[in-house]
Amino acid sequence: MKSRALLEAAINTQYSERFKKYGATPKGVFWVSTQRQETRFDLILQEIKKMSTEQIVLDIADVGCGYGSFADYLFRKLNSREFKYEGFDINTDLIEHCRSEFSESNLSFSVGGSPSSNKDFIIMSGTYNLATTKDVSLWEQYLFSCLSECWARTKSAMIFNLQTSKTRKIASQNIYYAKTSDIIDFCVAKLGPTRITRNASLENDVTFTIVR
Repeated sequence: MKSRALLEAAINTQYSERFKKYGATPKGVFWVSTQRQETRFDLILQEIKKMSTEQIVLDIADVGCGYGSFADYLFRKLNSREFKYEGFDINTDLIEHCRSEFSESNLSFSVGGSPSSNKDFIIMSGTYNLATTKDVSLWEQYLFSCLSECWARTKSAMIFNLQTSKTRKIASQNIYYAKTSDIIDFCVAKLGPTRITRNASLENDVTFTIVR
């Protein structure tokens, strides 16, 4: 993808500046609040649990892991022996922070936009909400490319959330809003069976689960 390097360079710059200003907080990675962040995590974990009743250890990759908030969430919700976690982010500053903050043996963090090995579950929470272009077609080309790469490494399910509206757009403050039916159409045609989950407290937010 010709413009991918430019998009990711802009993403890196914005996140580094934001993290430097606000630190390891939801605001530091463009999240609105801890409550909304936690609700999204609840939806993701619920989806994982639906498909892992007989699995002894959950092998989870978190793409766009930021400062490691989902890893921290998993430690509060699960026994550490129940999961193995690898966080990925294209931003070196964020990965360095995670490596300094987390020393648990079942956690690891790597610079990158997708796992380098197959994982049972690959999740992305808020990863593609902040666009670095006003061209919605270009941003969706980038989104679909990233989803395809992650799907190639998915063994059980890929779970991600997006802001949605009746029409796809990049709104104020460069927030990307997807058209739900467009995302479902792409996922079903190119990836696999897809279902969606909503929560009344998260207006315009949809969680997509694609299963093998």
